[in-house]
Amino acid sequence: MNLDYQAFIENKNDTTNINRKELYKIFKYDEFYPREGYYQIPYYGCPYKGNELGNANVILIPKTKRFDTYAITSKCSDNEPCWEKVRQEISSLSIEELNQHFNAVIFIIGKKYLKYTPHLETSYNPKYPYKEDAYVLENGKWSIRKTYTITDEIEQEIHRLQDKYIDSLVEEYRFRE
Repeated sequence: MNLDYQAFIENKNDTTNINRKELYKIFKYDEFYPREGYYQIPYYGCPYKGNELGNANVILIPKTKRFDTYAITSKCSDNEPCWEKVRQEISSLSIEELNQHFNAVIFIIGKKYLKYTPHLETSYNPKYPYKEDAYVLENGKWSIRKTYTITDEIEQEIHRLQDKYIDSLVEEYRFRE
């Protein structure tokens, strides 16, 4: 793993109270899979892979054509080796290259809100009510955009709002280059 974080973690304009080095490390814990307009690490898979922050829904939003999911989908279609090459290329990017090609959103549920559930698909699941922070990386700068307090009753609605937010960021950066 390339740990070239220093130039990016000491940004005085950042509004996060979390270790930005840990946020950048999350990008390297698993492979990103394409979605419609962005890439995502599946299954909130980070807590058991060295991530000290908690469940992390990690999303990369392309801001250059090189990783545009729509263009790559038309090229790769159902060709799994082609997609594997794209995933490997993203995994090999340095932090500086990630900042050049992507903005990111990481929704984090802190470990104190998680319970161990070995019999479920994801090994850690939230205890209600819980808080989820939305960290955004735009043009090399981290900020915390929102902290959600989530109950069982409103969880689905919060996730719909988060999906709309991601879609708005995808549209903002699509074809910008």
